Amino acid sequence: MNRILSLFRGASMADLSSLCPDAAWADYQGGGLLNLMQTLSRELGGPDLGHAPLASAALAGIGRHRHVCLILIDGLGAAQLASLGPDSRLRAHQRETISSVFPPTTAAAVTTVLTGSAPAEHGLIGWHQLHGEEIIAPLPLYARYPASRGGGEQRRADTLYRARPLFDRLGRPAFLYLPDFIAESPCSRFHAGRAPRVAYGGLADGFAQLARGVNGAGPAFHYLYLPQLDTLMHEQGPDAAAARALLAEIDAHFAALLPQADACDAAMVAIADHGFVAAAPECWADVDADAELYGLLALPLSGETRLAYCHVKPACAERFLLLARERLGHACWAVRSRDLLAAGAFGPGPQRPDLARRCGDVTLIAKPGWNLRDTLPGEKPLRLAGVHAGVHPDEQAIPLIVRRP
Repeated sequence: MNRILSLFRGASMADLSSLCPDAAWADYQGGGLLNLMQTLSRELGGPDLGHAPLASAALAGIGRHRHVCLILIDGLGAAQLASLGPDSRLRAHQRETISSVFPPTTAAAVTTVLTGSAPAEHGLIGWHQLHGEEIIAPLPLYARYPASRGGGEQRRADTLYRARPLFDRLGRPAFLYLPDFIAESPCSRFHAGRAPRVAYGGLADGFAQLARGVNGAGPAFHYLYLPQLDTLMHEQGPDAAAARALLAEIDAHFAALLPQADACDAAMVAIADHGFVAAAPECWADVDADAELYGLLALPLSGETRLAYCHVKPACAERFLLLARERLGHACWAVRSRDLLAAGAFGPGPQRPDLARRCGDVTLIAKPGWNLRDTLPGEKPLRLAGVHAGVHPDEQAIPLIVRRP
């Protein structure tokens, strides 16, 4: 955990630390998700992605196995695994705690897994983000602002996705097992590249499809994406009894697969994209409730409820920053977005040309327990029981689970 809490070096990190005390930032130097993908790619005969390898030896030699399976359990942070599944088989095979990326959210982290590139490179940095003249959701590809009636998803995908898919560049065939409701989406089609996508209908079917995969001719790489726990924890919270029960179900499927994995020489790796924190209903800051502050914005908020990108009207950035610190200081840290970029918060590698524009002028980083929102005409105020994408350690820390034959 200490690696996760102190990851940047030099003056830039000191500046951010003074603004956001005890914040957990992503580790890109050897202890994070990006480094895991660098090591996994090299182990499986894929490209050198140009990033530091994983400092841990947890994946050393894993490419010698006939099959390698990567199971991504969306939202299963290290804290959630410890609290919801302390006696689980998944926990028993946890080798390390590593960091996610910044921000620790599905759009940024899963895209890092699928491309082997940092958020700075692939450019997907929140559930909502500025793209062209729209604020869109980069995964389902709808427009939040200006509001659209649907359509345009493929048009947005064609101009949004730029990072090259990784799995079809590995030195062995790759298969992606995806929920049937996203398997044919523009996002899935692009990021799978030439690798086959296998749609599944539920948890049991997902693991059954994976079992059939490892029983086939090898060597091969298999990627199983499980979004179910994330969905439930958003709705009911990370400490809900239903979350505990769902993790137990996932764990039972994982355990049941192990004998076949042994027989087929399949190494099992399980990770998450991010963790979670609870969202108290009384700790939502409505940024649009302050007419003076909100009136300085040229666009609605983008990003996440735990991390909001603010695009400010010309010549108003410093005024907005001052007012945000005065009036929202109980709920968030207000930082210049350029400082996040200069500090390398979004990771190494060549930055997307439009990354700075997507980050806006000011970023509001929610303090522990708090969330930020605005509500546009036609929207209902957002209410979630569990959230992520901020700088709390429980959002950033994820487990690295490795089980070899």
